[in-house]
Amino acid sequence: MSALFKWALAHEHVGVDPTIGVKRLKNKSDGFPAWTDEDVKRFTSHWPIGSRERLAFELLLTSGLRRSDIVRVGRQHMAQAVVRIRTVKTGTPVTIELSDRVLDLIDETQTGDLSIIVGKNGMPLTKESFGNWFREICRAAGVQKSAHGLRKLSATIAANAGATTHQLMAQFGWVTTQQAEIYTKGADRERLGIVTSRLVSEQIERITAPHPEKGEGFCGENRSKSNR
Repeated sequence: MSALFKWALAHEHVGVDPTIGVKRLKNKSDGFPAWTDEDVKRFTSHWPIGSRERLAFELLLTSGLRRSDIVRVGRQHMAQAVVRIRTVKTGTPVTIELSDRVLDLIDETQTGDLSIIVGKNGMPLTKESFGNWFREICRAAGVQKSAHGLRKLSATIAANAGATTHQLMAQFGWVTTQQAEIYTKGADRERLGIVTSRLVSEQIERITAPHPEKGEGFCGENRSKSNR
């Protein structure tokens, strides 16, 4: 609107620009929503092991790779169970170890030579075509989420399991600690909240139920009532 009023002011259609000094409102958003446990159950119930859809899901969740990288991962990036690849977005090298279960899924599913995830024709996908395809198969399973939301779930799982900021950076390809700390701070706050609440409970018990002193009707040795 500011540009419009500037034009109007320059052509003498208005006498004053009311937008001067007014800051543009910023929409606060967390971006793509992360998957929930219920989303995972719906997807895995719909797409069976052995399908390309299930393999794409498993690789995204295990690796936490962006769609621009997941479409590039092939056996040339694998040394046994370890995947090493440099990300497209930041050029950062990431290292991921695949579990035996995921390796078995790869063996049981149609894959390409240079790309594990391929289309029906066996050809590699672009990040755009992969994103559209993955969104479609999510909708078919009743999940209204995206591939990036699955990356968020992967990072959340790692942080809740105790992964440090630098461990998250090594897997997810972040180049600043700020991105990783989004997940570690949330996980740390939850753990610290539990620990602190236990400390509070312990102190409340100490205050409301203090240990009886000797001579108050209890025997310090066997904690039974005295007959005296």
